[in-house]
Amino acid sequence: MRTYTIKSLFKHPFAFSITIRSKTTSAQYVASRARDATFEKLMDKYKNFVKVIAIQDLILSNPNKTPPCISLDFLSKLSQKLHLNRGAPSFLRKYPHIFHIFYDPTKSQAFCRLTGTALEISRKEEEAVNASLPLVVDRLVRLLLMSTSKSLPLRAVFKVWRELGLPDDFEDSVIVKNPNIFRLCDGNEPSTHVLKLVGEFPDNYFTAAVENWRVTECCREDCSVDRMGIRYSFKHLYPPGMRLSKVLQGES
Repeated sequence: MRTYTIKSLFKHPFAFSITIRSKTTSAQYVASRARDATFEKLMDKYKNFVKVIAIQDLILSNPNKTPPCISLDFLSKLSQKLHLNRGAPSFLRKYPHIFHIFYDPTKSQAFCRLTGTALEISRKEEEAVNASLPLVVDRLVRLLLMSTSKSLPLRAVFKVWRELGLPDDFEDSVIVKNPNIFRLCDGNEPSTHVLKLVGEFPDNYFTAAVENWRVTECCREDCSVDRMGIRYSFKHLYPPGMRLSKVLQGES
């Protein structure tokens, strides 16, 4: 039977069709997606910004020295962890307005410190964060209210503490100082903690910013937006990489 099938295949080569399924790897799939050039450029800048902030935090965490500084050898050991592909010295020299490299002859080592401008900006940021602690508490409460259990793992808050405007010591300055609102509990896993909201807030305690905008627009005499549109509409933002056709651009 097998010999007959092979002979038939050679006699009638077009009578049989062989289907070969091509496999697409995840890397090929990601490479084939539409990419937003502006967003890609922004992310490249943001990655460097995160590295700069990480080095700045390391320098400022050494307050025993005046001004705060860190040895270049120690920073080079952390190059892989900080994703400094070309090494710490090469990265620091890219930002001379932030970092200053100097040599200490007494210790025979090179050190890095923040420039005067960078120190002044860091000081103003710290003052702004300390002055906005009531707003920080409000943000943290809103974040916990978004959860059905009104709780979040503390490690999740640590990932976005800077974006939320929390101070470096927010566990002591925000959570511990507001025991009537927040409570730290042990998590299900060892050495983990869960931040819980213990304060009671009515449903209408928080108002969305879009609702305040609608009230302001409705009270304006020269408002050109339709009343129905003000009540139900809101601005649409398309995700990065999504390119609209000319038809959709004309309709939007």
